Amino acid sequence: QAAKQTTSTMDNRAAIDRERYRIPEGLRPLLEAIARESIRLQPADVVGFAQLFIDELQHHRRSNPSVDILTDPVAYEMFRSDLHRKEAEGTRRSHSRENSPLDAAATKIQAVFRGHNVRNHLGKVKEGMTRTASSEKMQMDHKKDQKRHSVGGHAIEFDNPEDRAATKIQSEIRGFLARKHVEKMKKEDNQAATKIQSHIRGYLTRKHLEEQGLSPSRSQSSLKSNEEVDKH
Repeated sequence: QAAKQTTSTMDNRAAIDRERYRIPEGLRPLLEAIARESIRLQPADVVGFAQLFIDELQHHRRSNPSVDILTDPVAYEMFRSDLHRKEAEGTRRSHSRENSPLDAAATKIQAVFRGHNVRNHLGKVKEGMTRTASSEKMQMDHKKDQKRHSVGGHAIEFDNPEDRAATKIQSEIRGFLARKHVEKMKKEDNQAATKIQSHIRGYLTRKHLEEQGLSPSRSQSSLKSNEEVDKH
C-alpha cells in the first residue's frame, strides 16, 4: 500500500511538471529546422545564420499567413531555397569586403611606409655611428701618439688596463644608445602606420555605407565616430 501511494505521488508530480514546463507548440519543429539547415550549410557564424533563418521565416510567414511554413512541404522548399540563396550572398559579400582592392591597397601602403621609414632611420643611425667611430679612432690615434716616446732609438707604446677598460665601457655605451635609438624609431613608425591605417579604415567604412544606401545622417554619424577614433 505504501509503495502504491509513493508511485501515485510521483506520477502526480510528473504530471504537474509536464504541465508547468510544457514545451511551447512549434518550438520543436523550429529548432529541428534550424539545426538541419545549419548542418547542411555549415555556416561560419552559426548565431548569425540562426538570425537570418528567423528573419527569412518571418518574411515567408507574412507572405503566406495561412500556411505553416515549417510543416508544409511546398512552402518549406520555397523558404529553404531563399534561405540558402541569402546565406550564399552574405558569404560572398563578406569575402568581397575582406579581399577588396581598397583593403589590399591599404595593406600595401602601410607595408611600404614602414619599410621606407625603417630603412631611412637605420641609414641615419649607421651614418652617425660611422662618424662617431671615425672621430673616436682619431682621438685614440692622438692618445697613442702622445704616449709614444723614444728610448734608445725604439718607439715604445704604453697600453695600460685602465685604458682598455675605459674603451670597452665606451663601446658598450655606444651600442646601448644605438639600440635604444632604433627601438624609438620603430615605435614612432608603428604609431604613424597605425594612424594611416585608421584613416583608410574610416574611408572604407564611409564607402561601404554609401554603397549600402544608408541615410546621410547615419553616414555623418559614422564619419564623426571614425574621426573620434582617429583623435584617440
